[in-house]
Amino acid sequence: MISRGAPGACFATMDRRFLIDVSAAAFAGLAGCGGSPATQTDSTTSGGYALAQADLPRDDPDSGTVQSALPGAVTANNAFAVDLYAHVLSLQSDAGPSNVLTSPVSASFALTMTYAGAVGPTATGMATALHFGAPATSIFDGQNALSAAIAARATAALSAAALNVQGSGQAAPSPSDYELTIVNSVWGDQTYTWQAPFLNVLAQSYGTGVYLQDFIHQFDQARLSINTWVSSETADKINNLLPLGSLNELTRMVLVNAIHLKLPWDQPFTPSATTTNDFTRGDGTTVSPSFMNQTLTVPYVDDGQAQIVGLPLSGRQVSVVIALPHAGVDLATYEAGLTTGSAALAQPTSSGYVALSLPKATFTSPSVSLALALQAMGMSQAFDPINADFSGMCAHPPDGLNLYITDVLQKAMVSMQETGVEAAAATAVVVGGALAASVPPTPTPMVVNRPYLVSIVDVPTGAILFLGHIEDPTDPGSP
Repeated sequence: MISRGAPGACFATMDRRFLIDVSAAAFAGLAGCGGSPATQTDSTTSGGYALAQADLPRDDPDSGTVQSALPGAVTANNAFAVDLYAHVLSLQSDAGPSNVLTSPVSASFALTMTYAGAVGPTATGMATALHFGAPATSIFDGQNALSAAIAARATAALSAAALNVQGSGQAAPSPSDYELTIVNSVWGDQTYTWQAPFLNVLAQSYGTGVYLQDFIHQFDQARLSINTWVSSETADKINNLLPLGSLNELTRMVLVNAIHLKLPWDQPFTPSATTTNDFTRGDGTTVSPSFMNQTLTVPYVDDGQAQIVGLPLSGRQVSVVIALPHAGVDLATYEAGLTTGSAALAQPTSSGYVALSLPKATFTSPSVSLALALQAMGMSQAFDPINADFSGMCAHPPDGLNLYITDVLQKAMVSMQETGVEAAAATAVVVGGALAASVPPTPTPMVVNRPYLVSIVDVPTGAILFLGHIEDPTDPGSP
């Protein structure tokens, strides 16, 4: 059971083994649940929050049953990543060239928590959009295993970095530079008695329960509490995930997943080599960002349409993959051909000697609604106020209303500097040794001076953590 003191103390005590982007979903629905009461533990602490949680430990992610579900979860999540990205690009096409950043894994975690309470055609539609077959209870085991695998990367990288500097006289690496965590939280109305199977899934596969709030009378205070939690779990990189007006007196639940990544490069750029150069945006205009430069042997491939370089982060378990379409190949055309097997979405297995020039970039997206994209992907009934069926969360609400997803919001950020990479994301559902390779006499030039695709992938599992493109490296996005 998690104890709550002051809000800051609460954030520090939540299960931090599992952090990547925040996903939150708020359902407009009913006050109070009748029917069979859920088996749960309620705890009210000095912080003023009550927690409804199944009295069950989180399933061991290293167990055979949980591990066997990992490949299926990664396959489903990556298919969802490509599908969601295509729909997001389509819906934003009228806005003109602009930076785009998504965290499909964060959205998937929040939505699969939501799926745990879906029933009938609503569950089938969600499974279709999320690219796993319904019924698919193994998805919960798979997400549990994936969370644990990803969360272990930073600890392993820090341990390896500390070992490398032993006896060298160099300063030990700072733990604050090695972060990769995924956390989940669910916020529900205090008048509800939540169904036992739903609470069981939250506890066993996501390590969370339901933090009880007065959504009916103090929905905006609940919104601020959730935003504060998200900010804390993402080191203040994702703020105001739920904008003013995103919740109202009919909101009954917000399901949240957060991801935060901060790791040094495996081979850092030298700041003295950074130069200013021109970058041509998609509309033909130019800006002059600072370009980081180095010549090195790295995972590299040319797929015939783009140069693709994998830049491993410390520990070499997570990699930033940059895909630069050839001159004359439009980024939008290249993105339209993406599939889960595309070379741009995985670390290249071949290597090359590359003279890389990469613009420094820091971008934060606004809170973007994914609702229309998800409905187009097959999840339409979940958004239907009449026909949505989330009785797996609450069987018989006493006020006669019906639970449904009112919106899904996501906000993400990425920063690429000489020392390393930081990225975070939040989704609101209103619910990472040098490769052995012969070095050619001259390096392949790769000057990233035009729009490019960027993804961050977990190398051992192949999971796509972040996916987006940079049209303007000087655009900081939304604060």
